[in-house]
Amino acid sequence: MSTPPKRRNFTEEEEITLLRQVSADMPFLARRGLIMDKWVAIAETLAANEDFGSPDFDAKKANNRFIALAEAHRKSNRVSARASGISEDVGENVALLDDILSAHDDAKKEESQRIADAKKTQEHNDNLGSVVREEAMQSLGKRKYDVDDDGAFRGGGGKMLKVMTMMHEQVQSELEFQREKHENEIKERQKDRELLAQKIWNQQESMRIQQESMVALIKLLMNK
Repeated sequence: MSTPPKRRNFTEEEEITLLRQVSADMPFLARRGLIMDKWVAIAETLAANEDFGSPDFDAKKANNRFIALAEAHRKSNRVSARASGISEDVGENVALLDDILSAHDDAKKEESQRIADAKKTQEHNDNLGSVVREEAMQSLGKRKYDVDDDGAFRGGGGKMLKVMTMMHEQVQSELEFQREKHENEIKERQKDRELLAQKIWNQQESMRIQQESMVALIKLLMNK
């Protein structure tokens, strides 16, 4: 009987590397059906990273580890919220999780709003279609149509149909406006996330340089 492989624990640096990649790719912002492709890309990028230390890393492991980190972070936030007056140092992993989960929650809210708007628009179109069909049947029943020289129909039913068509076009125009607004908001948030990620990286790089300078200074003093 073969022994099952021992579950590997992630180091803090590996978790930060994972979070950096998730923050860069934001897989949950992808269109439906393409989310797992994003996780595959994340896993392949990390597996190819020599410093990551997990060449067999795959999309499932990446997703599961991120979910575990996210759940632990949310739980920690709830505990911190109850422990008022206690200041805590915010590391890069916490800052990344704050940013990622904020974007995730915003995306969920926007998706719910988009579904609600689409449902409302569909209901409006269904009602509009019913009114148009009813008006058309009434107009046909009354036989009050006249014919222009070019053969086009005119009459009360035709006027009502034009009004309904204009209302329908107005709804479609509003829906298109909301879609473009939604896409622009996503682009703006992506820019904000990129700026935050760069700021975090700059801070970490500055700390690393300071630490190296301090170590070099200590070695210099010890050798005197």
